[in-house]
Amino acid sequence: MEKLQMKCKIHDKKRTGLQELLMMLFVWGVIEFDGISTMIPNQVIALGLPVIIWFIGAVYIFRKMRKQNDEHLYYVNTRLKDRDWLIFFFVIMGGLTIALSNYFYAGLKPLFVRELFTGYPLYTIRNLFYYPLEVLLMLELLIYSQREGELLAKKAIIPWGAFALFLLWGLPHLLWHGFFDGLIASLRAFIYCIPFYVSNKNIKTSYFSMLILWFL
Repeated sequence: MEKLQMKCKIHDKKRTGLQELLMMLFVWGVIEFDGISTMIPNQVIALGLPVIIWFIGAVYIFRKMRKQNDEHLYYVNTRLKDRDWLIFFFVIMGGLTIALSNYFYAGLKPLFVRELFTGYPLYTIRNLFYYPLEVLLMLELLIYSQREGELLAKKAIIPWGAFALFLLWGLPHLLWHGFFDGLIASLRAFIYCIPFYVSNKNIKTSYFSMLILWFL
């Protein structure tokens, strides 16, 4: 039994990252499925279908990732420590700084005001699910791409996941939202990744920090 466990560990060390690459591309495909909403003429279906697909995809991906995470190779899921609360503090302060700068210099209200107080109940309900799911998928893309980079290059110090989020999640915004909005979204991807790395891949700290930064 011990020899079998040893062989499994050796096999794991020799992994090429192909599984992570495939999962990374799958996550990206689920995220980009949102683009199909622009081709659907029915407004209700266009609003609801991406949310349903994102929910199914995000849950499936997370369940699969949890099974692969026995040795905490992908993420850490522990109780919040003092460092995590400190991260939350700076995330909130940083998010408020960005939000106030956008408001005073560009007249742009925070996202939660723009998207959750629209006066259109159906649109508001949809966004209550849509954006938290998008952040979850972003985090899953970050986790898988970071692990894949570590396996391929044998270097954990490089933020592979941040670069992947910049390229795969951020840059496609150029197609849907124009050059400048897409460029800003791409660069903001690096900001969203900070809590993941400074919390030592704590999934709770990462998700809620990304959500705060997103809505501010």
